[in-house]
Amino acid sequence: MIVLMNHARLIGFLRKEHGNPAKGIPLFKQQSEGWEPWPDDIRAEFEEVATSRARLVYELCIGTGQRIGDVLSIRWSHLQNGAYDCTQGKTDKELWIPLTDRLKAYLATVEKRGLTVVTDASGRPVRYRTVAEEMRKVKGKMQHPEASKYVTHGLRKNATIELYRAGCDDEMVKAVTGHSGVEMLKKYGGKVRQRELATRAQEARNKMEQNRSGT
Repeated sequence: MIVLMNHARLIGFLRKEHGNPAKGIPLFKQQSEGWEPWPDDIRAEFEEVATSRARLVYELCIGTGQRIGDVLSIRWSHLQNGAYDCTQGKTDKELWIPLTDRLKAYLATVEKRGLTVVTDASGRPVRYRTVAEEMRKVKGKMQHPEASKYVTHGLRKNATIELYRAGCDDEMVKAVTGHSGVEMLKKYGGKVRQRELATRAQEARNKMEQNRSGT
C-alpha cells in the first residue's frame, strides 16, 4: 500500500504536501499456527507405506529438525563422528547437531550412492520439487483421509515438540533447530512448549519449597 501511494504521488494523483496516507499503518497480521505437526497415526502409516527415498527424507527431517531444503543438501561428509555439521541455507547459521540414535540406526541401512544422502537412482542430488511430488504421492495412497494435509515442513514442528517433551529448554531447542528467536519457538512448539516449560518451572518451585521446609 505504501509503495502504491508513493507511485500515486509520482504520477500526480496525490499532492506531495499531503504526504503518504498509508504511512504508519501497521501491517495486517494473520493469526496462524503455521504447518501442523504430523499426528502419530499419520506417521505410523507413512512409515509403513513410504518409498525408500520418501522414508529417508522423513527420517532426516525428524532426526535433524531442519528444513527440507537443508535436508536435501546433506552430504555424507557432513555426517561425522555421530553428528551433523552444517550451515543452514536460509539463515547461514552454522550448526553442529548430534544425531539421534534412531537416525544413526536408519542411516546405517542406507546405501551411499553419491555425495548427498538423498539422491536419484544415479546417485545425483534431488531437487525439492521431485521429493515434494514423491511425498504427495505416498500420502495420496494412504488410508488416512487427512494424510494429504500434512506437509513435509510440519515434520520440523514434530522435531521441535519432541525436544520440548524430552525436557529441553528454549536454548537447547534452538541449538538443534536453528531457530533464531523465541517467537518462532512459540509457533513451532505451540501449547506443548508452554506446558512443558510451565511444568518444569512449577517443579522447580516445589523443590525449592521442599528444601526450605526440610522435607
